[in-house]
Amino acid sequence: MNVVYNDQDLIKYLQSATSLSGDHPVVITKFIENAQEVELDAVAKGGKMMGCVLTEHLEKAGVHSGDATLILPTQTISKKATESIKDAARKIANKFEITGPYNVQFLVKDDEVLVIECNLRASRSVPFISKTVGIDFVEMATKFIVDYPVKEDMLKRLTEVEGPKTFVGVKAPMFSWPRLRGADPVLKCIMSSTGEVASYGKTLPEAYLKALKSTGFKLPKKAVLFGIQENFQPEILEAARLFIKNGLEVNFSNAETYTKVNCFLQFEYFY
Repeated sequence: MNVVYNDQDLIKYLQSATSLSGDHPVVITKFIENAQEVELDAVAKGGKMMGCVLTEHLEKAGVHSGDATLILPTQTISKKATESIKDAARKIANKFEITGPYNVQFLVKDDEVLVIECNLRASRSVPFISKTVGIDFVEMATKFIVDYPVKEDMLKRLTEVEGPKTFVGVKAPMFSWPRLRGADPVLKCIMSSTGEVASYGKTLPEAYLKALKSTGFKLPKKAVLFGIQENFQPEILEAARLFIKNGLEVNFSNAETYTKVNCFLQFEYFY
């Protein structure tokens, strides 16, 4: 899987795909920029969704779900979009007559909800959501599959389950870049992480910082390097301002971006 930004990329990736296998077609889909990705983990019985939990990706859509940072409860998804997501998940369970666990990935942009894919299995996010909401989704799914009786109070808890209200959970990925000679530490639509860590805090920043530090990430003390690809995001400016305010030197891997951002920052400083 690759993201194509221009004609040259398209030619290169098509040639690469045909050289690997000339017998199979290439699937091309439109990439929706600046969209949020939301995952729904659910359990169903006889085509009826019995309970679900939504998690939001910290990164914009385009990063593989295995490399994304998950947030529970969701932070920026509106009530309207949330209901659309749950409604779509109910229809999917009914259409495929699902019994057991399933995971659906969604794109959300301006409250418009689109389905990326549905996986009829327990996702890697199930242990995280189970511990966070206090309901064992694997146990529930197993009981539904073997038609084992579930107590009414447990069914009610499952049906009404929501994200925590007094704390925030974050599941952060772990990578092995230092151990792989020549590795390019850039997140893409193919999975690169080799582990994960879950942390909790009273606020999102607290939970996220705990998760990052638990993966071995060390806070910068002197300088910060931003690796910028073709799609420059305005949020980079906000991050650069924050680092400079805290006395850190800011550098950019892309010369054009460096010049562009520096002009903005110098203009602000000068005036």
